[in-house]
Formats: sequence, C-alpha cells, structure tokens
Amino acid sequence: MKELIFIFQIILILSCSKENGNITESDFNEETIEIPNSTVSYDDMENWSFHPNKATILHTYNLDIAVIDQNLEIEQIIDISNNSNANTGVDVFWVHPTILSDTQNFTAVEAIAIEDQDAIKIALTTIAQGSLLAKYGRMFAPRYRQSTGKAYNDNVEKELQANVIATSYSDIKAAFLNYLNNYNNGNKIILAGHSQGSFLLGMLLRDLFDTDENLRNKLVTAALGGMRYVYAKQGTYKGGWWENIPLCTAINECGCISNWNSMDEEQAISDINYGLPEFNPYLINSGLVYRAFDETQDWIIQDFSYYGETATSLKNYIAPDTSYNLADDSNFIAFNDLYLVRFKRENSQKIVLSVAYAPLQNDQRPNDLANAQSHPNYSNFGYHTKDYHIYLWALMDQIDQKLSNCE
Repeated sequence: MKELIFIFQIILILSCSKENGNITESDFNEETIEIPNSTVSYDDMENWSFHPNKATILHTYNLDIAVIDQNLEIEQIIDISNNSNANTGVDVFWVHPTILSDTQNFTAVEAIAIEDQDAIKIALTTIAQGSLLAKYGRMFAPRYRQSTGKAYNDNVEKELQANVIATSYSDIKAAFLNYLNNYNNGNKIILAGHSQGSFLLGMLLRDLFDTDENLRNKLVTAALGGMRYVYAKQGTYKGGWWENIPLCTAINECGCISNWNSMDEEQAISDINYGLPEFNPYLINSGLVYRAFDETQDWIIQDFSYYGETATSLKNYIAPDTSYNLADDSNFIAFNDLYLVRFKRENSQKIVLSVAYAPLQNDQRPNDLANAQSHPNYSNFGYHTKDYHIYLWALMDQIDQKLSNCE
C-alpha cells in the first residue's frame, strides 16, 4: 500500500525595513556573537529523521518514478535504486526546510525544541523532497531546533536574529560532525537541503568546508534549493558567501554549489530580503559568511549550468503520487513537457528559475503548481514550496555526470 506523503508549506516571511532593507556600513562595526555548542546528542537516533542505523520507512521505500503522458498513461518507469542504508562510497546529508505550526512560525523569534516539533511531518516532507537522492548512497537527515519563520523577517533585531539562527546552525554542525567522525570513512558527500535547511548548509559550508581542502575534495555538490541572493563580484562565481567554494558553472563540475529558487514566468522578481542570514552582520563577523554583500559591485547568482536563459521544456517535473493516484506501484510520478523553464535575469540583483505552464494540446495532466498561486505570500515566494519538484530531475542528472567525471 502506497505511503501517504504530505507537502508542507515552508514559512519564510519577507518584509522591509532599514531604509528599504539596505544594510549600512555601520552595521558591520557591531560585535560578534558566540556560536554555541549544540545541546542535542546525535548519538541518539531519535534526533535523526533518517540514518542508516535507524529502522525507518525510507529503507524499503520504492523510489521508482512513473512518467505520465498527456493522456494520463504511464509511458515509462524510471528505476531508482534505494541506497539509503547501503555504503556506495557516497553519502547524502539532507537538511529539511521549516516545518512548524503556524502558531510557532508567527508568534516569536526563537528556536523551537525538537520535542515540540512534528516528527512525522518532518519525515514525510524529507521523503517528498529529498528521498530520491538516496539513489546515490546512505541518507543522513538530522532533526534540529528550527528557527521560526519570523526569525527570517527583516524587521527583527539583528543580534536576536543571529543568536536564534546560530542555535539552529549549532545543531546542524553537531549532526554533521557526528556523521563525519563516525560514519564517513572517506566517502564522498552530497549536501542537500531546502529553504531554512539550505541557509544552514550555507553556513556549514563556510564554517567547515571553505578553509579545509581535504573536506572540499569530498564534496560532490551542495544542492541548496530555495536559497536566494547568493552573491559574488559581477562576472565571477566565488568569493561572496564562501571564499574558496565556487558556484557551479558546468554540469559535470564537482565541489561546487547549486542554488535556485523558482517563480512563475509572469511574476516580477522580488527585491532582496535583507532578513536572510547572509546579510546579518553578526553572522558575518562571527565567520559564518565570508564577506558582506556589496550592492555596488556584486551580482546575485543561481545555477544556470543545466537550464539557460532561453526557455526550454522542463524535464520530468517530479511529484509524490499520493495526490493523484496515477501510478499503481510508484510513489513518484513525473510530467515531461508540461512546463517551460529558464533562468530569468532582470538586473544584477534579480535572477530566478522561471517556470511557465505549457501543456500539450488536450493535455489531461494536472498543473501541480496551481495551488501555490493561492498562497498569501505567492508574490514574494513564487513556487518556493515546489523548488525541489521543479529542479530535482535536473539536479540528479547533474549529480550523475559529476560522479562519472570527478575522482
């Protein structure tokens, strides 16, 4: 019997303050914060959603993908091996997005205790967004003290924001070090996450990977879905958030970072949200970001190595089948040639993965993106909750080529 998967909205509030959100030079004269040591024990399997040593639904989950044609017929089954507890020489470290109740998200700027979170929702969201990456090897997916969505609001006092986000980050760092010291044993690493998970991985990359050549050499790629406003000097692809780790510029390039966020082709790209971690002076001064954003010399970048500026057909939009029941035995379905996609740049600070609904004549397949348009934050978020469904096949195709090309 097919397991039920729910997709939950990631709460990330965008607003504006400080003279339209801009950070002034004086902000960077403030004191640093101390990055705390995590109080969470990652020897305890209860603090992992998925782990090779923890019996979970993921280890026996069918990852095959049924490709559905315009007549709602299965035209192909894509076999995906489930290696979530098999040592292939490659490990996946996945960090889930914000998955909290509306009350928790909107009432305070704080980090929520793990025991006050819904473990089932977290596990199901991880399966929906990240489980197909278990194709590559063992899956390590920690739980952590999530920051509330309000903590990412630009009108929050910066020191408070930094301390709350640093609490979440301390858990991710502790979980990763537990994995690295006890389980890695020389394996290659894929880092992947979405939304808040991606921002925490961004800090992990700066803190642990950026100045450690040996660790950088283990990195296949960092797939940071839903991460916006990654910057470098105009015309270059490293030296912004990270000093030595580049943004991916080729499909088969290893040791690089892919980031993307998606909006509809008809939407205007939203302005920079200065409430995000890479713009917080305390986090920058504390070493979790290489350098501050320079709006006069930097540009914002996303991964353009797979899809370019010209609209082309989106390959295999992937979704859980529980909402549609179009495949008898597969937990995932894919729609090919249902959307057009391109990376759209409006100016140096506005770039997005742009998606347009483009069904074939008499196409019976559902538009899985339609429900996102009714969300109250759609004008700023776009298809944020669908980032991994939109780009997952492109990501997997790239990882296949990276693993074939890189030692």
